Amino acid sequence: MNETAREFARLRSIIERELPNAAPFLSGASEQELDRLTTETGLVLPAELRDLLSVSAGQDDPDQLNGPLNFHHFLTVDEIVEMHRMLTEVVGDLAEPVEQPACLQWTVWSESWLPFLAFQGDCYFLDLAPGERGTLGQVVFRPNVPDFDDPVAPSLTAFLARAADLVEAGHVKAEDGTLVVPDLY
Repeated sequence: MNETAREFARLRSIIERELPNAAPFLSGASEQELDRLTTETGLVLPAELRDLLSVSAGQDDPDQLNGPLNFHHFLTVDEIVEMHRMLTEVVGDLAEPVEQPACLQWTVWSESWLPFLAFQGDCYFLDLAPGERGTLGQVVFRPNVPDFDDPVAPSLTAFLARAADLVEAGHVKAEDGTLVVPDLY
C-alpha cells in the first residue's frame, strides 16, 4: 500500500469510527474512469490523486448533506468533472493573475485546480499550476466566495495525514454529522 492510500485508510477509519452514519465510501475507480477524468478536465492527474481514487472513488452522497470533514464529502469522478467544468465555465473568466511571488497564480478559479472535497460551492482542490512560492499539488481551501489563505497542505498525502493527525490530537469537534477541524481552513 502506498503512502497516500495508507493515510487515506487512516482518515477513513477515523471517519467511520467517529461518524458511523457518514455517506459510505465507494470502491476504487477503474483505469478507464481515471483516464476519463484526465480527458474531461484536460489535466494530468497527480499520482497521489490517482492513488486516492484507485482506493476510493469518493462517497455515495447523492443528497450532498454534511460530508465527514468540515461538512465536505469526498467527490466521485463524475462530481470532480462536473465541479471543475462548472467553476471553469461560470467563474473562470473572473480570474486575475496574482502578483508573484505568491503560492497561487490566480484569483477566483483556475482550470489547473482540481477539486476533491466539496460542500455547497466550497471545495478543497489540488493546485496543478502553483505560483512561485507554491508547491505542485498543494491543497488549497476555496470558499464559495473566494478569499484565499495559504495552502492547507503541500500535497494530498500531507493533507490526509494532517486531517487524521488533527482529529487524533483532539483538534476537532463532531457537529451535525461532520468532523469540524478549524485548522484545515
